[in-house]
Amino acid sequence: LVHRAAAMPLRSELCAVLPVAFLVGLVAAQGGQQPPQAQAPPEIMSVPIDQHSFKAPFTTVNSFTGMRLIDNWELGGSAVAHNGFVRLTAEKQSQKGWIWNRHALTATDWSLTMELRATGESQYLFGDGVAIWLTSRYDVIEGPVFGREDYWKGLGIFFDTFQNVDQQHHHKHPYIYAMLNDGTKHYVPDAEKKLNKAQQILPGARDNSGCSYDFRYNEARQDVSVLNHTRVHVTYHARKLKLRLQQTSVGHHGEWYNCFEMSDVDIPPSSYFAISSATGDLVDNHDIIYFQTRNLQGVSDPILDYQAWFNRLQELERSSLDEFELKPVETLQRDYQRVLRAQASAIKTLSADVAKLKAQMEFQLASITAGVSVARTTVDVKANELRDVKEKLEKAGTTQTVIAELKKDAQQEMLAIKKHVDKAIRGGGMSGFSFYFLLLLIVALGGVGYNRYRKIMKSHLL
Repeated sequence: LVHRAAAMPLRSELCAVLPVAFLVGLVAAQGGQQPPQAQAPPEIMSVPIDQHSFKAPFTTVNSFTGMRLIDNWELGGSAVAHNGFVRLTAEKQSQKGWIWNRHALTATDWSLTMELRATGESQYLFGDGVAIWLTSRYDVIEGPVFGREDYWKGLGIFFDTFQNVDQQHHHKHPYIYAMLNDGTKHYVPDAEKKLNKAQQILPGARDNSGCSYDFRYNEARQDVSVLNHTRVHVTYHARKLKLRLQQTSVGHHGEWYNCFEMSDVDIPPSSYFAISSATGDLVDNHDIIYFQTRNLQGVSDPILDYQAWFNRLQELERSSLDEFELKPVETLQRDYQRVLRAQASAIKTLSADVAKLKAQMEFQLASITAGVSVARTTVDVKANELRDVKEKLEKAGTTQTVIAELKKDAQQEMLAIKKHVDKAIRGGGMSGFSFYFLLLLIVALGGVGYNRYRKIMKSHLL
């Protein structure tokens, strides 16, 4: 009994010590191993250049014209700034619109990101396209090259949707390509004109300067909406010009498509950005959602830098939505005040937006109704005018027939009178009575014919 009683405390001590010893041995076995650390996200090295960028909403309105303005940019031609986008050309024929930057770009290495929306109702016939410019001229003069003048000095990146006469190249449209001009060469789309090659520049004439990519959306498709855009990413770094594209919509981003990469590209210093568009006999809507420029000085990899910047934007967007969700501490404490305030504020803003949208839709519907009424009245008036013209033409035809008959009768009467005169002359002269009688007969016939003519003209043409 004594031995059993002495053994019980010893067993209890061993049971308490063994787990501790096991843990100590496990730590010792692991040695100095450190837990794996999460890899830090790439640092954003590029710097946004606000004076060369624009993004919706565009809330500034010119107090004189009532049109929306964009800071640091000028609009021209058919270009119109709406609240959420800039429309360069609408789906109308023979339009040319542009927007150009008032400040010269001094950065030697840069990137730009642009969201483009090119849409139309036609599935096969559309045009002409959009162009991004970086040239030594600060303003835009209307011309034949996507709405801008020819013989530019600098860089042009073209998003061409119109299938021109293709004699030398075999690319599909839409076709995206970059062209450099020193100000002396003529732009010839797809070799429509055979000129001296030293005096012209052709799409795709330079290696790795273009690609075929369907960036346009057909509005007749059921899977297409106004939220479908094409994102364009252009980088100019170490004299290399690269362009890639991505199809986007809300909550979806397609795979990037590398379009072209040009080496040994020299752009004039202190050049100016511009965007232009044009339609001809074929049409499309050409909208710009935003245009973001960044300075790449000190950036080793522009693609990684863009991804870091984009991830940061996504993080900010998610954080702005997190305020509507309860945090774990708030859930445990059942503290709903912050979330309720955020949701109440969002509901107030949403209600105001819905009320404004309803008012705008009612106004536009009333305008459309009035426009349809005016158009209907105009069509009715024109139809009545056409009917009157038709009746007058028919009556004019009848009048011509009557005049022809009168002319024929007059000719017959003149022949009879001439015969009578000839007979009287051959018979030995004319007596005084016969002469005066003949003269009165001629005057009477002329008067009767003239009166009938006037009556016909009044009754049929007036």
